[in-house]
Amino acid sequence: MGGVRLNLEDLALRGGQRHECVYTIGVSPVSLGGVEHEVLLPHGATVSVDRVAGGFLVRMRADAKACGPCSRCLADVEVDIRAEQEEFVPTSAGGWVEAPSTPFIEGMVVDVSALAREALVLAMPERVLCSPLCKGLCVGCGVDLNRERCQCVNP
Repeated sequence: MGGVRLNLEDLALRGGQRHECVYTIGVSPVSLGGVEHEVLLPHGATVSVDRVAGGFLVRMRADAKACGPCSRCLADVEVDIRAEQEEFVPTSAGGWVEAPSTPFIEGMVVDVSALAREALVLAMPERVLCSPLCKGLCVGCGVDLNRERCQCVNP
């Protein structure tokens, strides 16, 4: 695991208690259809940990901006993304039990960076568009059909 990590054991939470913290995380570009989009977390990622019966409930939420080209016309676009992810970490009186495999939790340590990236990737739109009504580029001459009328005869 790399990046920002949170050790649940260090929190020393009792039943019903909550810990919440905002983490500053850098996110590597996300590729959609072979095109990379920069992802920015201007306000960080908020992670809350609740001590519940049988374990810990870890929630991550973040408001991000994805910047890259429109899938139709290639104009620069900035898209708002609301990402949320939730993981349950079970416990038992004798210590940690074998939990379902998750790449975000190893023992009692949560990889906050990986959890945030996964949530952001899942929250990204399938196609980034400058507008739902974007007309794209002419397949014949490449003119941006949102800005001008094409004069060529499309094949």
